[in-house]
Formats: sequence, structure tokens, C-alpha cells
Amino acid sequence: MKRLLKLLLSLSFLLQGSFITLIAEETDKEKTEETGEEKTSEPAPASNPSEDYSDTQYWTDLCTSGETLTPQQKNSCMAFMQSQTNVTSDLNKKIKDIEAKRSEIAKDILVYAAQVAGYQQQAASLNGEIADLNSQIAVTEKKIQTMEEKIAQNEEEIDAAEEKIKDRMVIQQRTMRLNQYLDILMGAKTFDDFVRIANGINDITEYDTRTMEDLADKIDQLNRDIVEVEEEKENLKGQKEQVVAKQNEYLSLMYQAQVIEQELRNQTAELEALGNRYAAQIEEIQALMAEISEKLNEVSASPGWTYPVPGLRVNEYAGTWHYGSGGVHLGADFSGSAGVPVVAAGNGVILHSADGCSTGGLGNGCGANIGGSWGGGNQAYLLTKINGSLYAVKYLHMLQGSVIAKGTIVMAGDRIGLVGSTGNSSGPHCHIEVFYLGDASNFTKYAQNWDGDLAFGCGWGAAGLNRLCENGAGAPCRVKPESVFGG
Repeated sequence: MKRLLKLLLSLSFLLQGSFITLIAEETDKEKTEETGEEKTSEPAPASNPSEDYSDTQYWTDLCTSGETLTPQQKNSCMAFMQSQTNVTSDLNKKIKDIEAKRSEIAKDILVYAAQVAGYQQQAASLNGEIADLNSQIAVTEKKIQTMEEKIAQNEEEIDAAEEKIKDRMVIQQRTMRLNQYLDILMGAKTFDDFVRIANGINDITEYDTRTMEDLADKIDQLNRDIVEVEEEKENLKGQKEQVVAKQNEYLSLMYQAQVIEQELRNQTAELEALGNRYAAQIEEIQALMAEISEKLNEVSASPGWTYPVPGLRVNEYAGTWHYGSGGVHLGADFSGSAGVPVVAAGNGVILHSADGCSTGGLGNGCGANIGGSWGGGNQAYLLTKINGSLYAVKYLHMLQGSVIAKGTIVMAGDRIGLVGSTGNSSGPHCHIEVFYLGDASNFTKYAQNWDGDLAFGCGWGAAGLNRLCENGAGAPCRVKPESVFGG
């Protein structure tokens, strides 16, 4: 309607023969008022975002991708979430509430650890909803783009039609009785009145009338399109707000899961220490070792160490002696796909094995209930002699049904089991500990007289750090796995 009124005034001014320049200026101004300033494109996300987390879109996409993140990425996402609390009040409140509960989480860690799987399921569901909303946003943005292109085209056609009418009126005004009819024309209240009056005085041809009516229709359609675009933009704004809300909920769930995981790591060694420290049915094991004493005597020493999980490397974040985020960790984690073979690090005998854990997860204590150590899942203990020394190697978290039986004589490289994620485990890996037990000549005697201590006299929990070979402790002492297998 505004554009129709302006056209009426423009035509009236034009009849007076002195406002052609003004009309052109007003037309340009109207375009600016209707369409606003041209939107500048957003800068593309950085291809290599820095750790200052200024590229919020990159980090939001990464941390809500639903993909399995590396421990380093998890830490980075936690730091990103902390940084976002400064700019997002909703996320700020959620993160603060979680941090306020940290001591409560630490106090009842096993209860909270059992909830992590639920958080992960909720997060996966939210991730699906976010993906659906992003698809809807893409459709809406495409629709807006198409309509804006249509509006631009219509505006060009309207401008051309207006110029055509103005040009004809310039010609007509030279022969029209301007002074006689100007007051009548200026009295028109609508465009229809203007055309009707003009036709009535036979100063506008039938062709001109059709041209102006077509112009009026185009202007009406333009105004309707502009209204529809604004409605779609509001719809788009609402969709984006929904995405932000769901992303914040997702991030807070993942943050709480990470806090629980950190607190559990801080306590894992002590939880293991509180669990079963000794092998079940030790008398049966000793009797079995006595039965195979001849075979034990025949086992030759290995000339060196055999890599225990071919194809997998040590997870640096889950470092030996301490986790990257803190907490005692008495072994090395060889992380990778489930089902990868785990092999004997040297010639020897399986002193003990425990198999019967079907599942795993944070805080899952399975292991102690089947005669092994707490949270170790399906596990095996190898007594081996390498060069002139006697060692024990402890393997944890293997797949159910893959662990070989106690009393089995093995050669270096023989399969002991398969990588799994049973017991207290957040993903497929094999946790390995190495113990130095003295001179290799004690191999058979040690096997027959082993007391079932699953830490081989090196202590449990934080106290296990008191007997590190690298710190000068003598047999028995803990050997850093990386020192014999490499990083």
C-alpha cells in the first residue's frame, strides 16, 4: 500500500513536470526501506581453530557431533563448555550446577557412574533432534533465498513499469490541459480512483490503464512476498534458537558425564584395592601347577619382549601411573577396536584367568565376582621368563569367551584373548600391567607357590606407586609397560 500511494504522488508530481529527479530518488529510498541493507556474508570457520575456542561453530559442531571423541578432544570440549558459560546464561547455569555437585558425585561415584550410559543415550537422542532441526533450517534458508531472488526480480519489473508510465506521462503532459484536471487527479484517494478519473477525462489510454493495473498487481504481490519472507525469517530464528537450546542441553549432559568419568578415574585404583585382591580357588591353581611341573621346567626363556596387542598403541591420555586428568592408573591401556588379538608377551604359563563378564561400563565392578580383580572384566595373568628375569603380566577387559584357561603353557605371540570393554571400561582396550619378580630360575617354584595375590606383592591403589622399579624398588616391583613395549 505504501508503494501504491508513492506511485500516485509520483505520477501527480510528474504531471506538474518538475519532480522526475525526486521520483527517482524516492524510489531508491523506498528500496532501502523495504529491503534493508544488503546482508554481508559471515566469515568462514577457521580450518585450524586455535585452542582459544573463539571459533564457536567449529567447537559446537565437534562437541555435539555424536561421534566418539578422543580423550584429548573430550578435554578440549570440557574447556570449550567452560568458555561458553561466559556468553550463554543457560549453559552457564547448567555447568555451575554440575560443578556444585562434584563432591556429591565423588562421594557416590558408583551410583553416578551407572547413570552415564543414560546420559549418553539422551545425548544421542538430542543429537538426532539437532540434526533434524539443522535439516529444517537448511530448507528454510533455501526458501528465503528463493523468495528474496523473486522479490528482487519483481522489484526490477516494477521499476521498469514505473519508468515506462512516467515516460508516457511526460509525453502526455505536453498536450494535456494540466491546469484544468490537476486538482481533480490530486483528489483521488486510491489508485483505482486515479485511473477511473483519468479514464473519465480521456487523458489516459486503455493501454495505460492496463499497464498501471498490472503494476498495481505486481506491487500487491511484492508486498505479500515481503511479508512471507519476514515470517520465514522469524521461523528460521525460532529454529536456530531451538538448536542452541538442544545443543546446550547436549553439552551439559556430556559435561556431567565427563565430570563423573574424571571423578571415577581419581578413585579407580582405590576401588580396585577394595575389591578382590586375590585369585579365587588358589589351592586349585597350586595343585594344577604341581601337575604340570614337568612342562613348566621345559619352558625356555624368551630372548626379548613380544608386543602384547599387535596393531594397537598405548593410549597416551590414559598414561601409566596417572591418567591425563589425574587419578592413579597402574598400567598402560592399549586402545583400539574390539576383537583385536591379545598375545603372550613371552614364553610362560597362564597362572590365572577369569572369564564371565558379558558387559562393561564406567563403574562396572565385574571381575571380582568371577575370581579376578575388581573392574578388570575378563582377565588373564601370565607368568613369563624373559632373558634372565621373571615377570608377571596382567591383562584386563578382554571379550567374554576369548580368555584362555589357567594352566595353559604359551609361547611368545600365542593368543591369550581378544580386546574388549568388560568391567570398568568406557571403550575397547586392553589394560596391561607388568611386574618384575626376580631371577628367571624361580619360574617353576614361583608358579607352584604363588599365593594368588593379583598385584604380585606390589600393592594396590595409590600404595602401588610405592614399588616402582624405575624409582629403585627391587623385586617385586612394577615395570612401566612402555619401557619394555615402547610407546
